[in-house]
Parts: sequence; structure tokens; C-alpha cells
Amino acid sequence: MLTATDLSRIVALLKQFECNESEAKIYVESLKTGPTTVQELAKKMKRNRVTVHSAVEQLVEKGLLYETRKENRRLIGAEEPDILHRLLQKRENEMKLLKSNLDYVTGLLNSVQAVDKSIPTVKFYEGLDGFKKMLEETLTARGKVFVFTYVDLFSKLLGPEYLEDYFVRRAKKGIYTRLIFPPCAFATRVNKKAKEYNIEVRLLPPELQWKSGIFSWNDSMSLMSYTEGKLTNTIIENKDIAYFYQNVIFELCWAMAKPM
Repeated sequence: MLTATDLSRIVALLKQFECNESEAKIYVESLKTGPTTVQELAKKMKRNRVTVHSAVEQLVEKGLLYETRKENRRLIGAEEPDILHRLLQKRENEMKLLKSNLDYVTGLLNSVQAVDKSIPTVKFYEGLDGFKKMLEETLTARGKVFVFTYVDLFSKLLGPEYLEDYFVRRAKKGIYTRLIFPPCAFATRVNKKAKEYNIEVRLLPPELQWKSGIFSWNDSMSLMSYTEGKLTNTIIENKDIAYFYQNVIFELCWAMAKPM
């Protein structure tokens, strides 16, 4: 017997397979019931037959339900739960194909992009999703990322585990990162894995406090505000501005900061 918590976990997982809550519950009910008609399934779930019929058609298309016939009656049955593993494998195969074509297609798109690099491009994001989007963009860095942030706040917002997973993925791409932090537990924690994360950390005096941060890579610079309720992230793409920050401002602050 499934508990409410069990059902919630099942629904959450099936959402990753592009099922909404109603479709997920219909799949579960179909597993319990076995092959049956749409009308009987709707009656059992006390739902509108037209609504259930629409959801069933979607689930058949997604590969979670199948059609069969018995004495000229159309029956709907649920695929075995192991179908989820096969659907995941299919998605992974599609991702491999996507990755194999991505660089080539990106190159084609870049060749037709009309951008005047002398004019700064500004992108604005809000909330935690904006921070995560920026971090993913830094994974395109050509060699180095420069970070100057109040990491105690930043790590609490995103979660230490999320950030450390990002550090691992960044290091695997051969990206070297220099970070200027205030003294805090998270700074000590990541510095212990400096070699694994391919990073170097320096600290500013403990009396300095702020609620913002700067990431810079390639020709981009991200300015972030960590003010509660107003999380913002502004990315400026301009070669001259990025060079000035990376080679003048950051280097001056780096020289003043203390190695751990």
C-alpha cells in the first residue's frame, strides 16, 4: 500500500519524464488495476472520462501506457515500472547524440551571429535560477575564472553541496579558478580540496563585509547582489571591461588578500 509520501515521490519522479500530476496518478492507478477501459479507469478514479482519455493518450505517446484489445474492447494497460529505466537510457542516448552535434552546430550559429563586440551586451537574471544559469555559463571559460564574492552568503543561498558539485565539474573541464573570500567555514572547507577543485583561495580581512559578488570569465563579468528577497545577477559581456576587471582590479585585490 502506497503512503502519501510514496505517491508524492512517484509523482515527482514521473514529472522528470514530462508527466503532470494527473498523468502520474493515472499511470499508478493503471498499474494497480491492470488492463481496463478508459471509462472504467475514470470511474474508479472518480474523474471525468474526457479528461482521463486525454491523459491516457499522452501516456501512451510517452510510452508509459499501451493499448490492447479484448473482445473488440479497447483496453489500456500500464507498462512495467522497468520502462522508466529504458526511457532514461533512451534520453541518455539522445543526449549523447545532441552533445556530438552541439559543437559543430554552435560553430555554425556563431558564424552567422551579427554582434558588435565593442558594444557591451548586458543580461539580467533574478533569483537562484539566475545564479545557477551564470555558474553554468562559466563552464565555457577558456582556462580561468576570477571570483570575488562574499561566499558565506553565496554558499548558503545555493547550498554547499550544489557549489561543490559545480567546482568538481568546473575542474574536470581544466578550468583554473582564483577566489577572493572573507574568512568563513566554507572558505576553509573548499580550500582543503584546492587541488581537486583546481582552485586557489585568498582571504580578505574579517572586518570587511558585503552582500554581493563578482564572477568573471572570458569576456564576461557577472555582478551579483545577495540582498534577501532581491537576488539579482547582471552579466556584462565586453572584452575591454572584462580585461580591466581581471587584470587590474582583481590583481590589486589579489595582492592585498592573504593566502590561506
